[in-house]
Amino acid sequence: MNQQDVKGIWNQIINNYQILTDDNLQAHLKHQLGTLVQGNVAKANRLLSREQRLHPNHTEQWYLEKVINDLQPGH
Repeated sequence: MNQQDVKGIWNQIINNYQILTDDNLQAHLKHQLGTLVQGNVAKANRLLSREQRLHPNHTEQWYLEKVINDLQPGH
């Protein structure tokens, strides 16, 4: 195995780790939002949809973080 093969394998490992990390973060944010809306899925979806209309072209993570921040005390 040459150096380029090793580099390719490491890149794959890093990419796979990033995907897992992103998935875990998404799950955590969704859980946090669910807690803030007391399990009211319809309310969570309405809030996310509103932000998507007001601020198009962002990632799902951005919308989740925005809604969570807006729901927290002091905002």
